Amino acid sequence: SAPELFASTGAAINGDLDLAIGNIVGSNIANSLLVVAVLFLAIPKDFNKKIKINYTSPLWMAVLTTIFVSTYIFTKNFPLELGIVLLVLVVYVTYKMVSSEGVEDDELFVDEKKYIWLRGFLSLAATLYGSQLVVDNAVKLAEVFGVSSLVIGSTIIAIGTSLPEVAGTIAAAKLKKPDIVFGNIFGSNLFNIGLVGGVAILVSPGEIETQVDYQLFLMYFVSFLVIFLSRNTLKRNPVLGYVLMSLYVLFLISLF
Repeated sequence: SAPELFASTGAAINGDLDLAIGNIVGSNIANSLLVVAVLFLAIPKDFNKKIKINYTSPLWMAVLTTIFVSTYIFTKNFPLELGIVLLVLVVYVTYKMVSSEGVEDDELFVDEKKYIWLRGFLSLAATLYGSQLVVDNAVKLAEVFGVSSLVIGSTIIAIGTSLPEVAGTIAAAKLKKPDIVFGNIFGSNLFNIGLVGGVAILVSPGEIETQVDYQLFLMYFVSFLVIFLSRNTLKRNPVLGYVLMSLYVLFLISLF
């Protein structure tokens, strides 16, 4: 969720909460439709079993998504209190997962890397610089095409910030590790709303210029759809994959 965090925070700092919220909602929809579609298309043909997933993260993903969506539906804005609640909850959930589900030290495999601090600093700097470029150019794109920042955030930026999940899904599918994919989706959606949404709303709370009810309802529905799919036997399913892909394309088209 680092790309979403930097892009949405940068947008909020510039006073463009529409772009920040659009990125969060669009990214979660992309994770739940596009990424899952890629999984069902990329999983090997001989894979056919029910996967085991710890349901702490999907449970809390559902809770935070419900709070996020219901607050906007009833108030028609994103108040400061919502940002505080989301951040407090995501800190609590992170602590709960790390403390209760972390592995013992002797179970860790440590792969030594050279210049780890330098590599980390350069990666962070590149992400910060790239996120600022994304925000600046997104605003210009919105002006050129005559659409709202929310639409740009839900489409171009959301797809761009979700590409790490797509790449990770293809790699995990080839390794026959779909549980990693679902864990990634649940965790990403959870942090997009709790951390990214919390920070963006704290920075720039209030109303947005564009109505977002339809996008929020879709995000809510597909988030629970992923939970349902993760509880069933998983196997290669091109039909379902193309259906989910088509739904995502229709969502993009409906925004314009």
